[in-house]
Amino acid sequence: MTIESLYQDIMIMCLLLTAGFIIRAYVKPLQHLFLPASVIAGVIGLILGQQVLGIITIPDSFSSFNGVLMRVIMTCVVLGISVSAKEMKAHMDYALANIFLYGAQMIIGIVLMVLMAPITADMPEGWGILGTFAYFGSHGSAGAAAAVMEEAGAAGANSVGMVLATGGLIWSMVVGMWVVNYGVKRGWATFVKNPEKQPDYFYRGLLPDDKRESLGYSTTTSVAINPLALQLCFIMCAYALGYGIFTVLVKFIPILSKVNAMLYGMLGGLILWPCMRKTKKDKYVDKKTLNQINGFCLEILITTSIASLSLDIVMKYWLPLLVHIVVCCGLTTLFLIWYFKKIGNPQWFEKALMVLGCCTGASANGLALVRAVDPNSESCAPTAHGVYNAIFWWNNLLTPILPAMILVSIWPVLGVAALLAGGSVILMLILFGRKKK
Repeated sequence: MTIESLYQDIMIMCLLLTAGFIIRAYVKPLQHLFLPASVIAGVIGLILGQQVLGIITIPDSFSSFNGVLMRVIMTCVVLGISVSAKEMKAHMDYALANIFLYGAQMIIGIVLMVLMAPITADMPEGWGILGTFAYFGSHGSAGAAAAVMEEAGAAGANSVGMVLATGGLIWSMVVGMWVVNYGVKRGWATFVKNPEKQPDYFYRGLLPDDKRESLGYSTTTSVAINPLALQLCFIMCAYALGYGIFTVLVKFIPILSKVNAMLYGMLGGLILWPCMRKTKKDKYVDKKTLNQINGFCLEILITTSIASLSLDIVMKYWLPLLVHIVVCCGLTTLFLIWYFKKIGNPQWFEKALMVLGCCTGASANGLALVRAVDPNSESCAPTAHGVYNAIFWWNNLLTPILPAMILVSIWPVLGVAALLAGGSVILMLILFGRKKK
């Protein structure tokens, strides 16, 4: 990609986002659905693009922005957050929900694969396991897992993984936004109690002068360095640290080369931030600015991901894949609402939305759903996600192992999945079993 082509891509993104913002400002049904402008922008790009009307050309590079921007987003989530024992206890409900669903989705996917074997004879062997990686990590993780399977002879695994990731992405936003609206009407949302009583600017998006706030705080003088540039430097330093560690480890453990690059920034952030706190340099970090960088990347990621969805792949394996998507994502959605409501911890609905987006689409989708009911970024859901990643970061190590394992036998994979799901249930009962109804 040249600088000129990157400039053209950014121009198309911004034009789509502008169109999405304008349409949202004047189409009230979209406002009351709490659809962000980035989602609308992505749909506009998909419809106007070469797959439908052919009025504009969506660049091929759009499909690769997801993996790159998620590295920044996940580094921002971890950086600036101290995972103390108190925070782990406060958000253990969130972490256990994710770990349970990781194992449960894997079991359901394999069972569906076996049950539908008579009508899926031409599909790649072991395709049922791809759903877990597609729903938890979207196209990036699905592609990484599929690459392992294709190298082992399961031709077509990548196409299946992309369809499942695309279906999960659509589910996370379409059904997720329905859950958002249903929850708001039932009074479950913490920060949006009465949307029908909100002022007009709440829906349209343009803030009046007396409601405008600063994007962040300057921790240095601009004579020394631009404050925004400094925060970006911290993000890249964390990523570089994680990248360097994995570069060394890969030389001794080659299989680690299959680990999703999103883990680099997370690992680097988990090391860099405690060091900054220990040396009292954490005062240079402004979490509010990091959140703004996070949000900026999120807008681009959602726009490009939706605009570049592949429609032709859906036609080939639509029936078994549709069943897989509806069953896995449907049971995931029902479980989350029941589970978090049953436990009833503070901001349970926001946490449920975050997990719903992350376990059917990607972390970006979870953040988008939470933002729909958290306009001022007050929710603890992103922090809970950071705590979960600190606890369950090693699930990325399973991405290259389990897909190769299932081509040999499904039983070891089912054993790992059952261990994760069953262990989570046991911990849930121990920690929350005696909680008041």
